Amino acid sequence: MSSIVYLKNKSNGTVYAYLNESEWDPVAKKCRCKRKCLGHVDPDTGDIVPNRGHGEKAAATVRSTGTYRFLDHIVKGIGLKDALKSSMPDKAPMILSCVYYILAQGKVLTAIPYWSEDNDTPYGKKITTAAVSEVLSDISENDLFAFFRAWRDRSEDRSFYAISTSSMSSFDSRSEMIRFNDLPDLDLDTKTHMYLVMGSESRRPVAYGYYPSAPKSLTDLRKRMNDMLWLDVPDPVHIVDREYCTEDNFDDFLRSNQKFVMRAPPDFPFALESIRRVKGRIMDTKNMITVDGTMVFALSFINYHNGKKCFAHIIFSAEEAEQEFSVFLSLIEQCYRELLTGVYVKKHKEYYEKYFITRDSEYGRYVEENGEAIMTYNDVAGFMVLLTNSVKNPEEAYRHYLQKDRIQEYFEDMRNRSDRSELKLYSDDVYKGRIFIQFLVTVVFAEIRRRMSTLTLLKSLS
Repeated sequence: MSSIVYLKNKSNGTVYAYLNESEWDPVAKKCRCKRKCLGHVDPDTGDIVPNRGHGEKAAATVRSTGTYRFLDHIVKGIGLKDALKSSMPDKAPMILSCVYYILAQGKVLTAIPYWSEDNDTPYGKKITTAAVSEVLSDISENDLFAFFRAWRDRSEDRSFYAISTSSMSSFDSRSEMIRFNDLPDLDLDTKTHMYLVMGSESRRPVAYGYYPSAPKSLTDLRKRMNDMLWLDVPDPVHIVDREYCTEDNFDDFLRSNQKFVMRAPPDFPFALESIRRVKGRIMDTKNMITVDGTMVFALSFINYHNGKKCFAHIIFSAEEAEQEFSVFLSLIEQCYRELLTGVYVKKHKEYYEKYFITRDSEYGRYVEENGEAIMTYNDVAGFMVLLTNSVKNPEEAYRHYLQKDRIQEYFEDMRNRSDRSELKLYSDDVYKGRIFIQFLVTVVFAEIRRRMSTLTLLKSLS
């Protein structure tokens, strides 16, 4: 037998309806009542409003959104997102997601699936390595051209400089070789050689070229410039490194009036003369400068070479001098052991000839260090000589090389062991797409550094 019973809750005045059921208890030999709450009575209609069900509650999803919002704000602010969406609308979400991941984690790209599970991304869902590889291979030359034009149109820079970099594509195999039957081994250049055009005011990359080798002459640099005539930028200042510094290239720069800044090795005649000229007086507090948080001593003067004016900026770092000479002594010790054992390293040939005196006799080999040459190296340790015909300020010239070294490091080890196989980076088409991703990373890094440099607190702490 069942019936409905109404009971009023005295504390809140709500009337509840209960289903009252009587059941016979054979053990106790009597009836027992069971009540089940059906719900509460609506005071206006008198209807019984059923209780809510007790089903499973929806599970909460926790995702990190800070990285996405921060980086998206920067990318939108400089117009990079619009340029990418207008040139590659279908690929832009995945490309930006890869860029944000590298900026946030700095790890191999094959780890992006785990990161995308816990972080908001422009792609909006979990990213697979197969999807990344597909996008990298789909970035065509037409896509790149469209992007560079769109990105250039959003640039407000009026003057430009160009950086040539050479980065190791993989730390797993620094010197790959090919063997053709009985022919001599062929060394492969596995470096990533880049030519980047940078805006002087924003200090952000505008475009880049990817080449099979580093520039070796002014003709090579001009070919790279001609490849980017469509950018419609005035002649840039060329920022080149030690490998380019030869007397012929130095003469060509000055003779042609092509604007340049060149880092010269200490044994370069013009550079060695400049170091000797300032060595006794450069370590003075009045010569101290701080560039991007790095404290160095700097002296500059004008010199003439074959009738052409040239600025020489001599930079000295006491910290680097100590580290550099310590590494040099370790290398000398290693070369000494190689000479004694007869196990030679091809790259050390110059050190064998310059810093050692070796004699072979019937009693064995005699190896002696050339102390005078070693101490001569100590005289130039920690010095950097920048030669230029256009940049008069030593801080500006030095800042170019700090940035060049950073950018060169950004492009290191992109063909690492994990990404190379899983993302198919052994394919040149896929690798070119990977270079483009890293270029965008470089753009955002440059903008972050620029904004940080404007903060007074960070300036005082650096």
